[in-house]
Amino acid sequence: MRLLSALALLSTASARSIHLPFLQQTPLEPNGFKDACPLAPKVTPPVDGLHSSLKFVEDPSIRAKQAERLSKAVQVPSTSTEAVTDPYDDYFAPFLDLHRVLESLFPLTHAYARVEKVNRLGLIFTLNGTNDAVKPLLLTAHQDVVPIDDPSDWTYPPFSGYFDGQWLWGRGASDCKNALIGLLSAVEDLLQQGWEPTRTVVLAFGFDEESHGWNGAGEIAKVLEKRYGRDSFELLLDEGGMGLQTLGDVVYALPGVGEKGSIDLHLALSIDGGHSSVPPPHTGIGIIAEIIYHLERDDLFVPRLDEKHPARQTLQCQAQHSPDDVEPWLASALESDDYVGLAEALAASRGETVRFTYQTSQAVDLIRGGVKINALPEKINATVNYRVALHERPDDVKARAVKIIQPIVEKYNLSFNAFGSGDSSSSSNHLDLTTPNIPLEPAPISPTDVRKDAVWARFSGVARSVFESVPSLAGKTVVVSGDIMTGNTDTRFYWNLTRNIYRWNPQRAGGSVNIHTVDERVDIDVHLEGIALYYDLIRSFDKWSN
Repeated sequence: MRLLSALALLSTASARSIHLPFLQQTPLEPNGFKDACPLAPKVTPPVDGLHSSLKFVEDPSIRAKQAERLSKAVQVPSTSTEAVTDPYDDYFAPFLDLHRVLESLFPLTHAYARVEKVNRLGLIFTLNGTNDAVKPLLLTAHQDVVPIDDPSDWTYPPFSGYFDGQWLWGRGASDCKNALIGLLSAVEDLLQQGWEPTRTVVLAFGFDEESHGWNGAGEIAKVLEKRYGRDSFELLLDEGGMGLQTLGDVVYALPGVGEKGSIDLHLALSIDGGHSSVPPPHTGIGIIAEIIYHLERDDLFVPRLDEKHPARQTLQCQAQHSPDDVEPWLASALESDDYVGLAEALAASRGETVRFTYQTSQAVDLIRGGVKINALPEKINATVNYRVALHERPDDVKARAVKIIQPIVEKYNLSFNAFGSGDSSSSSNHLDLTTPNIPLEPAPISPTDVRKDAVWARFSGVARSVFESVPSLAGKTVVVSGDIMTGNTDTRFYWNLTRNIYRWNPQRAGGSVNIHTVDERVDIDVHLEGIALYYDLIRSFDKWSN
């Protein structure tokens, strides 16, 4: 099914006053992109005497065992929050329970691997290989989950780990205790068969990814870099990506090979109070509301899809391999140098989720002010979260905010301190604009040319081999292409360790539901297919040298 007709798109684009010259061009023939997206050769699993990865998706006893393992992990309420950061605080006691659960579920892995605790709760499992000449694999996930708002909103209690025969329900079932349990299950299964690694495998599990990750992966990264050095790992696989998406008879495997940057801006207004019966024209809440109003409407961020953006490769693959299932103008659009128009057209066609792959996002997430109905508010605070597009930087976000806010503070005769520059002497009628966390630049982009990068080619070949073999995708061609994460993962701390960073939950679209919200759950068969990928990935890289 086409995503949107050209006529409908023209109408949408006109409403946005966008010039899209490629829409008037004659569409390119499908073979115009015949060499744009070469498929990596499938990697046949090695002849190592180990059972096929298909056993994970075909053996009912394994299915039952994996449901039980994931359920037990989900039952542990290992939440993290920015409000508590000390790993020795009683708040983090559930993580010690989770460690005991993991030790009971994976005894061989705990016996064979060197198990280390970093900053009390972070976990490193090192399975030393016999060949030090090849770089280790680094496979990661996080132990923590986001807190629950109201448990009564859930169909099943959020930490029950309820399994209904198809879906495993609970907080963390799909973000990302499924990856945590999946990686450990693949290793445990290999060890049960007598496998001895040739290439060292390192598993690293942080405990505060949902709260920026500084104490978990941030500390683990320091240990690994000190031990192994920079650019010391063959590849890193973490959570994330766009899973597996189907267009007609083609499945697109979409690991995140980069991610957007991020910055939080905090507004703190101090203003004279008084009785609400004699208010000023605008209270402090009104002033903050005016600032937010203009932040959401003025000098808006522009999407851009230039030659450096990894999503272009995915689009070229779709134009080549699925020409009847994408926009009829897509191939022509990819020949244009109108990078903003292309991004706008795709956003209009495919929706806001796609838009924010190409554009900086802005979300006012926190606001508070006032203490009583008859007292004017004196302290008003708001925090705005930005995810920074690849063509921009956090400093661009800061400069835009100052440009928009400056006229408003002058209008209300406020003193203003922006990021440490300005008037900081006033305690009243004053606005502070700060960044409460260290801004994050957009991530380096991992190479994805199967003709030039052997690691990516092999990774892609393993993915093709596994997912073209599983029964749920029988008869379909798998195309592996990199994309961009709109959120951030623990990989932000591991940039120095390898240039080959892949953020990917290997799951079919629709197989994991409601991440970060009510009724989070994962289809157990989709979970098993992910374990098959982890299993064959370890096997296929074990004796291979780049």
